Amino acid sequence: MFLSWKRTVAVGAISMCCAMAANAQKSSAAKGVNTVAAPVPAPLLNGKRAFISYELGDVTSFPSAYSGGPERAYSEFFAQMKAWGRFELVMDPGDADLVFAVRFVDAPMPQIRVGISDGKTHVALWGFVEQVDPAMFKKHRDASFSQSVQLLVGDVQALITPGATPQAAKNQGKTRLSDQAQ
Repeated sequence: MFLSWKRTVAVGAISMCCAMAANAQKSSAAKGVNTVAAPVPAPLLNGKRAFISYELGDVTSFPSAYSGGPERAYSEFFAQMKAWGRFELVMDPGDADLVFAVRFVDAPMPQIRVGISDGKTHVALWGFVEQVDPAMFKKHRDASFSQSVQLLVGDVQALITPGATPQAAKNQGKTRLSDQAQ
């Protein structure tokens, strides 16, 4: 009886993991939301200087579920945007044409969100969301976290420079978790 109970729990856990992977929330780009089919606001195309802000998100996931601290999404996004070199990154939002607000949200499904607003009018211009795969092992969650940040930078690149291959795709050759399930 004990072995039967263990086997039932194991099968149930595997089934639940497979169901979560199959029903995983697709990225905004994969769902057709926030794609370049909509007209791109001029400030996004013409902006030269950007400020990247850290919006406090869910802090309870660090460092237990993910390595680093709650500012990890901000730090990785900032580094990748700097490496891209499309914008001059400024340290004062008053000097920016665009403001990128980065936030990690853990519930109900872990995601990293980026909102883009006009630096002068503070009007929201665009936004992106990428899901972080809630993998079983921390090292896999960490890798998925970093990959989600890469995908967000790739989303920004694709929006601002249509037809160009995002740098993340050139460097990694990886695709979204949701794209792999299709």
